[in-house]
Amino acid sequence: MGRDDEKTAAARSPALTRGRILEVAGDLVRGEGAPALSMRTLGARLGVTPMAIYRHYAGRDELLVALLDEEFAQVTWPELPTPGAERALEVLLLLHGELVRRPWVLDALTRGDLMAPSAATATDDVLGSLLAAGCSPEQAAHRYSTAWRLILGAAQLDARSAEAEQGLRRPTVQESVRRDAADNGLAALAECGPALAEQRANFGIRGALVLIVYGAEQ
Repeated sequence: MGRDDEKTAAARSPALTRGRILEVAGDLVRGEGAPALSMRTLGARLGVTPMAIYRHYAGRDELLVALLDEEFAQVTWPELPTPGAERALEVLLLLHGELVRRPWVLDALTRGDLMAPSAATATDDVLGSLLAAGCSPEQAAHRYSTAWRLILGAAQLDARSAEAEQGLRRPTVQESVRRDAADNGLAALAECGPALAEQRANFGIRGALVLIVYGAEQ
């Protein structure tokens, strides 16, 4: 391609802006997941060199944070109870639901120290509600941290399990272990096996979060 052809192609291409980069990067992570995002891959989709992207974003992490911030800004907040335990529970459930609907966000959050800075408003809301419910700062921090880890773990486990079990034509390994528990001398597992199976099939995040939000520290 000659110099004139290059100029013509550049003129026809959308201007490279932070907004344009975010738009294409968002399409990439929503379609293929956060691990698929690299400056090289993104540059290929934009029709530019990776260095051109670095002029707008210092690196992949900065770009992911910007994407997370943009994604969180799209969350629609419902009417919430006044600050207290019930409000803390509702905000945590909202966060869980948003993560389930956005697998790439879940992937990004569980692979490093990233977060959407705007999501700090939700953290502040939960902590403030727990303080209003009578928790000490230490108790509020403990309950929030425990709930957040539960939310991340439950959403990730559900997503990975659904992916692994799709089209599976045999019992899962967990099912086989529970089935053979009595023969292997695992009396408690044999006794609780049906209840565990029921919990696995019908796990309710609300009930688990209630135990944390309203629970008592040891």
